[in-house]
Amino acid sequence: MSNFVGRTAYCVGRIDLKMIAMLILGIVLLAAPADASVMIFGDGPLGDFEGSIAYNAVDPSNGILTVILKNTSPVDNGGYLTAFAFNNPSNLISSVTLNATNTHFSLLGSPRYDNGIKCAPYGYFDIGASSTRNNFLGGGNPAGGIPVGITETFIFDLQGMGLDTLNEQSFIDALSEGKKAGEEHEFFLARFRGFNDGGSNKTEGETVTPEPASLSLLGIGLAGLLRLKRKYRGKGESR
Repeated sequence: MSNFVGRTAYCVGRIDLKMIAMLILGIVLLAAPADASVMIFGDGPLGDFEGSIAYNAVDPSNGILTVILKNTSPVDNGGYLTAFAFNNPSNLISSVTLNATNTHFSLLGSPRYDNGIKCAPYGYFDIGASSTRNNFLGGGNPAGGIPVGITETFIFDLQGMGLDTLNEQSFIDALSEGKKAGEEHEFFLARFRGFNDGGSNKTEGETVTPEPASLSLLGIGLAGLLRLKRKYRGKGESR
């Protein structure tokens, strides 16, 4: 009788552990990001932003780049994100169409999309969007830009050659080209204007590499479950 009870407890424990492990695996899969977007952010002297870049190749001649940006500048000083620019990887892109949730923004960089956007002291960029006078550095009313706390989406329909060879990292690796000694080289640059103190600034982009802390904790939990399973197995065999 004691052997039967022991083996029953062992089997129940093994089933429970398997179910728990499957549940944890399901949570991991559900928590995984649905796309391969790269998180970006910028921490400037006045203007800050966060967002993402996602790329989808339709075929060798067509691709879609989605840029999502949120103005995270300090509320007390206001300010608008009025323009941003990035680069043309290996100059494979020859034509661009922009669709944006903020209709004040228009496309920058045409017609060549090759060093047509002046962004000193960060060199020249290839493609971008602006809410003021169709240029990156220009004046005009900044209120058409992205206000603090607001998120906007920009979809760039791209045409060219070899666009199926590109991914998000291609746009991260493509840097601005400086025409003067000492100019910095960046993959992404945002322009801010209209701060309450009268200031403006340019904020370079940085990529975010999230620490897989939650996955690490789940891994530790699974390791613990495996140890418990071996313990149950040991007890079952001893009986």
